[in-house]
Amino acid sequence: MQDEPSPPPELPLDKILPRSLKNLLESNGIYTVEAAFRAYPDQLLKLPGMGISKFRQLERILFPGETFTPRRVPPPIPYAQGSSLNGVLSPATVQTLARGGITTVAQLRAASRKDLLAIKSLGPTKLREIERALLLGKSFTPARVYVPIRHIPGSSLNGSLSPAVVRALARGGITTVDQLRATEPAELLKIERLGVGMLREIESVFFSSEIS
Repeated sequence: MQDEPSPPPELPLDKILPRSLKNLLESNGIYTVEAAFRAYPDQLLKLPGMGISKFRQLERILFPGETFTPRRVPPPIPYAQGSSLNGVLSPATVQTLARGGITTVAQLRAASRKDLLAIKSLGPTKLREIERALLLGKSFTPARVYVPIRHIPGSSLNGSLSPAVVRALARGGITTVDQLRATEPAELLKIERLGVGMLREIESVFFSSEIS
């Protein structure tokens, strides 16, 4: 009876790989090219010290034409421990509320919108998420807060219009409500840097009944 032919010996890594890759694989128990083939791609990617650049270098040598792209899994956002809002709202919102001392639906419903917006990192987007989930679709639009600009001394329009509009009107010699009401829109638009947007603000504050 004739003996079965023995399989060909496996190819050592040092015959084909540079020293750095050879040492990396051998330190993780891979000593031959065939063993590297069997470990491709998942086991190779999991090896300690095998970053994506070394993995790509290994691909170019052993697997020409192959390019394996690992599926990117975003890191999980931990839920807030002890919060009954986990699963009701997004993890980021739950964490933000927890930082503000809100961990239950009852606490959330008892908080005013002003209280919620005062919590660090809880802006209008998270507020709308909370409203959609718990407040039956009611929507709140925070009042516009103007960037402080120095008011014009002597103008009675300070506080009625945004500071930028008050300043623009003052450049045109208008500092009282009576002067403003006596001026036609076309004349207002002739004032330097008083555009249509500012005119709309003036109309909405002082001429809304006339417009409707």
